[in-house]
Amino acid sequence: MVTSRSRRRLSPEARRGELLDAAIRLLDSGQDVTNWVQAVTAEADAAKGTFYVYFSSWEEMLAAVRERVLREYADRFHRLAETTEPIDWWATLDAECAAAIDTISRPGGLHAAVFHSSSALVPVDEDPDIIAAIARALRRAMDEGAFRPVDPHIAATILFTVLHGAADAIAAGDQPRRWLEAVRDLTRHWLAPPPKER
Repeated sequence: MVTSRSRRRLSPEARRGELLDAAIRLLDSGQDVTNWVQAVTAEADAAKGTFYVYFSSWEEMLAAVRERVLREYADRFHRLAETTEPIDWWATLDAECAAAIDTISRPGGLHAAVFHSSSALVPVDEDPDIIAAIARALRRAMDEGAFRPVDPHIAATILFTVLHGAADAIAAGDQPRRWLEAVRDLTRHWLAPPPKER
């Protein structure tokens, strides 16, 4: 760990990034924190005043965290759509569904803080279109014959809604395994390509 006396010199962009990384780690841990500014600066090994150089308030930081989380999530699907590597689309879909449900259903975690708090009302500079990113990946899977050809935008919207519904049920106390199996069953019946004609 870098001590205060030996704190590294970072560019303003890198220091802001470290503060965001620290906030994401703390929010994702679900810790009960009373003073978020102090906790984030301690986690980032930065002076408390450093926080206010980059963010005017905790809500502004949460908005920046939301923008980064959304951008990284969208980028993951854009990479799936653009890579030249072969993809096991069913394994990828199962993994992405499980990861989304886990993140959303985690009590008091990152998702709740950035999407279901007052920060969700703070406008961000560039709100990535998650549905469009998911639709791009689904379209590639359809083009490759892994999934049944349906409207990818509608499919992405429905899938996103189903994942949120499953996560909400788990957060309310339902068993995760039942929901993960149900989502897997739904996607298999809905997106499985038609049998090839002989």
